[in-house]
Amino acid sequence: MAPVVTAAVLLLLLLAAVCTASFDADRVRYIDHYQGKGAPGFLFRGNLPIDGNGTFVYSQLKAMFPALAAKANVTLSSDFFLTILSFLNLSEYKDEEVEIKFAKQNPDLAEYINWPIVGDLTHPDHYSEAERRQKAIDLDSWQIDKLPSKMSQVTQLLRSPHGDGTRSRVIYMHCEAGMDRTGEMSGSYYMYAQNSTFYDALAYDETVEPRNISIYSQNAFQWYCYNLFYTSQPWQRCRLE
Repeated sequence: MAPVVTAAVLLLLLLAAVCTASFDADRVRYIDHYQGKGAPGFLFRGNLPIDGNGTFVYSQLKAMFPALAAKANVTLSSDFFLTILSFLNLSEYKDEEVEIKFAKQNPDLAEYINWPIVGDLTHPDHYSEAERRQKAIDLDSWQIDKLPSKMSQVTQLLRSPHGDGTRSRVIYMHCEAGMDRTGEMSGSYYMYAQNSTFYDALAYDETVEPRNISIYSQNAFQWYCYNLFYTSQPWQRCRLE
């Protein structure tokens, strides 16, 4: 049986590996959109939206999002409401302060939501098949990142236009590099909403930067793939490949 890892140990290990970054437009990617009764919702991913001078890059994002949406053959008005969905942890509070300040000073333009994401130390294959199946089914009860609940919440946000429903909500998911924690959350969404296999989602994540995604992030959304396989309807059952 794999060793039990407490949340505190996992968090400390990851906080010790903090990196810093500044905005890289090449890492911003369109993920999805949803058209309901009101204005459409949009989902994007990227890295830290702060430049080298410590300024939130709102103007760049405002120009990029409609252009990226157009490449996906969908129309996004430049008059959108931005939901900054950050996966930063406590040690990255200085970057958080920049985003929080922007949202507070511009409540008509943006809001800030923080979901600290840490990944999982243990790989699903460290367990027997029976143990893996049960842990996957019970994922929300023990996983720090609670990916099943998080995917439901992302979907709910995507389907919720801002205000009276006439203004699109744009969700920008990010961590520091836009690769590991963002890759975990984005990869989970590809499997949950777009029926991607785990390895296809992982391969796409690894096009963002020329390196492998963190093993902790990979472990977490591979656990989520097993969760989808054991708990979803047949058409949504995740496959490894």
